[in-house]
Amino acid sequence: MTTESATQTLARWVVDLRYEDIPADVVAYAKDLILDHLGCAARGSTFANAASVRTALTAMGAYDGELRTTVVGDQPARPEWAIFTNGTTAHSIEMDDTHSASSLHPAVVVIPSALATAELEGSDGRALITAIVAGYEIACRIGRALVPSEVYAKGFHPTAIVGTFASAAATGRLLGLDAVQLAHAFGIAASQSAGRTEFFAEGAWTKRMHPGWSCMAGYTAARLASAGFTGPVRALEGRDGLLRAYGSADHVERATRGLGAPFELAETSVKPYACCRYNQGPIDLAIGLAAEHGLTAADIADVEVEIVTTAIGIVVDPPERKVAPTNDVDAQFSLQYSDAHGLVLGRAGLDEYTHPTLDDPDVLAVARTVRATASPRFDAIFPELWGCSVTVTTTAGRTFSAETETPKGDPRNRLTPAEAQAKFRGLAGRVYGEETLAAIEAAVATLEDGGVAPLTDALAGARVA
Repeated sequence: MTTESATQTLARWVVDLRYEDIPADVVAYAKDLILDHLGCAARGSTFANAASVRTALTAMGAYDGELRTTVVGDQPARPEWAIFTNGTTAHSIEMDDTHSASSLHPAVVVIPSALATAELEGSDGRALITAIVAGYEIACRIGRALVPSEVYAKGFHPTAIVGTFASAAATGRLLGLDAVQLAHAFGIAASQSAGRTEFFAEGAWTKRMHPGWSCMAGYTAARLASAGFTGPVRALEGRDGLLRAYGSADHVERATRGLGAPFELAETSVKPYACCRYNQGPIDLAIGLAAEHGLTAADIADVEVEIVTTAIGIVVDPPERKVAPTNDVDAQFSLQYSDAHGLVLGRAGLDEYTHPTLDDPDVLAVARTVRATASPRFDAIFPELWGCSVTVTTTAGRTFSAETETPKGDPRNRLTPAEAQAKFRGLAGRVYGEETLAAIEAAVATLEDGGVAPLTDALAGARVA
């Protein structure tokens, strides 16, 4: 008797999942995350890297032909390129959702392919929600098995590595693949998993395309499997499988143990601040300390931040790039700069990561006082919880401290409905007019009964000039 592989177990779980298996609160949160993703994609479509994508895709004929699907904030494109674009733009602003235990961004590698496939197949809203929940589960389960610190230590981006599997799961679910076909799709997906983190050294744009590319690759894997193309069914745990290559083969049981109990989608965080997830907690604390004690830039002599070890190589080092970032990518991945404008300005939106704030003398002066060290006690609860502390010493010799394990946006400290709507409208309002914003919100709110067409129709609606 042949033992079922972990790859096959995941495939069978995806195929067997039914909408009725998903609790109502998880369905509701799935819709919140869909709206959050659409807001991120809309605003990301206005960034300079999106213009580069648009120019390149035009040259490649991506907008030609009758078989096209929705691109948020732009004209429709061929499905594979619509998926690529939506995944890329939604990740470009560093405000897309995050799953702490796997240190990855699930929405951007699940929702673009799920939405495009549902649009092509004429799927109903319940099928789309089910596919998205399944995609999140696969992304986060494989991410847990990989061990984030090991993936980063090898110079890889976890979202890009697991994204092909997540996208294949969502796509395959909507295409009606059986468990055998989906296992093959996972095998095909594994051969396309990649994503280097060298962008940290140069402030380059490549991280922004990682989810777009992996989402498109997963969609392609599912399409190939549906046509009979085969892939290895031990893609995760095999001798040359994903876990051995990118993380550790010792933790394969994390990928399959207790699937859907609880659903990983419910464990996903939403970002209130426009930067790396490792900066979210320190910013939250910095804003709170400055407000509580009335601190100004002139008051601050020293700032000590304690954070998890994994964050040091991502948002703290090398200090010469982090203390005075010259571009938005370096700024988004700088704890020193992020904590400084949290203390000085009391906010951390997109405007804080561009000029003229990048040149603000008060922010830069405080950034030079920020020291970050790894904390064994926060490492002990990582990656389930991303604890941190901030201690501010003033020029008058006073000391103020705060710490958190659940910053704003964490599943245990979610945005309020008003805060979530404000985030969506603040982002998407740069692209869509009031009537279209309301139509998108209504389509998402009624997705399980209203279907996919009202949502794609709304996304194609009137845009602001």
